[in-house]
Amino acid sequence: MANSELGKKAKTSILYNILAKGASTFGQLIGTIFLARLLAPEDFGIVTTGMLVIGFATKFGEFGFHQGLIQKKDEITKLQINTLFTIDFTFKSVLWFIIFFASPHLAVYFDEPILAQALPILALYVVLECFSTTPLTVLKRDVDFKNASINETVEMFATIFLSIVLAFSGFGLWSLIYSKLAGITVAGLMAMHRTRWVPKLTYNRQAGKELFHFGILLFVRNLFRYGADNVDYFFVSKFIGSSALGLYEKAFLLMRMPQKRITRSVNRVIFSAFSRIQDEPERIRKIFRKVVLSVSLLSYPLLTGLAVLAHPFINVVLGEKWIAAALPLQIMCVAGILRSIDPFLNSVLTATGFVRSTVTRRGMEFVLLTIATFIGVQFGLPGVATAVGVSSIIVMIMMMNMITRVTKIRWLDYLEAQVPAIVCSLSMLSVILLGKIILVDFVYLEPNGPVYLMIQMVIATLSYLGLHWGFRFRMVMELIAEITGDTKSASGIIKKKFFRSKKKAKLAMAADMKDVQK
Repeated sequence: MANSELGKKAKTSILYNILAKGASTFGQLIGTIFLARLLAPEDFGIVTTGMLVIGFATKFGEFGFHQGLIQKKDEITKLQINTLFTIDFTFKSVLWFIIFFASPHLAVYFDEPILAQALPILALYVVLECFSTTPLTVLKRDVDFKNASINETVEMFATIFLSIVLAFSGFGLWSLIYSKLAGITVAGLMAMHRTRWVPKLTYNRQAGKELFHFGILLFVRNLFRYGADNVDYFFVSKFIGSSALGLYEKAFLLMRMPQKRITRSVNRVIFSAFSRIQDEPERIRKIFRKVVLSVSLLSYPLLTGLAVLAHPFINVVLGEKWIAAALPLQIMCVAGILRSIDPFLNSVLTATGFVRSTVTRRGMEFVLLTIATFIGVQFGLPGVATAVGVSSIIVMIMMMNMITRVTKIRWLDYLEAQVPAIVCSLSMLSVILLGKIILVDFVYLEPNGPVYLMIQMVIATLSYLGLHWGFRFRMVMELIAEITGDTKSASGIIKKKFFRSKKKAKLAMAADMKDVQK
């Protein structure tokens, strides 16, 4: 694929990803509002505990083979695709049986009897996921994130819609479980239809060997990563309980929304694109700077605003019974700012072949977070959130040191790209705090009420955009000019397609009229 073609395809894919993630974020927020009022924190805590176990099993079964297929330079064959599916399906079927027999023991360990019934059913997600991950891997390898994004968005909305319907019908905890299984089934059917792929249990030794060679290090890294991402959930569930885990999970979900919906949507495209230009370090450096700039401009103000408006946001959106999640959310937003860039650091190393470095880093991160959260859990949810925040700072420094050693990316590239977002986000924070003094002390608005929240959100948005207009950072202006040019180009293509289809419709209509006259 030519450089210009790859660049255009990557930009288009990022656009579709952001639009899809924006839509699914809106849907998830609506779903969260309804479900938070229909279900208890314990219900979310139990499902989170179950997904903690299942997520680990999923990572154990993946062995990094999907990323190995994406990273391959050569064209892939149907034999390689079916070999990937066969390995994936076999591993995850075995893991389902292990979870099935281990469920009673896990229920005793976490002191949640309902897990004995819920885990075997929830674990079917692992097996059903095989039918969507393999065809989605093919789409992502071809940088076809348009169809991949549509697929995942439909899955999200199907899951949310069904969970709300079931919760209204009184299914309680099971509404979260059945909706997940239905959503992943829809995703699998859609992905197979889009790629015209029919799953076949065939295995080729050479194809399996190639996938294993790349995937084994990713397998170890993914285990460490999953452990690092979920060790706080484990300690909260084990030592504080399901109700506390439900509160913590909701705070963590809100903090991670910018990362999941903005960062990951971009990062999946970047990994595929980096894999195609892995032998061009200077291009990777330029793209990295541009990506860090773009993501920081979007995610930093969101996390800053969420941190300062956490109490009214949770009170208005989720309800008073979730207010205990506000303080952990405020603390975790600091970690979220650092974590929003983290996936790109991994993508640079993985896509360019330095997988061993990411394994080392993830291993150190896991050990660090385990020690920190074990200490933090003694001080409740705020202690765990603080432990995650401090660990994120240390991990970011470690990761950037690795990148500067093996690539042409430098600390200056990383820091300079974040300056506009940091300056404007901190300035916005000052405006929000000033607005709080005026609205509460002089206008006498309720600080946790909906009117106060809406006014502050408007103030935050206008001040952030106004600050950028005032500062006019060169990097931001160049990025806006590039996006404007790409948008005009894309709109031109859409117009051409529209008029072409309109012309075909007119010709078809004229032909039909002639047939009728005859």
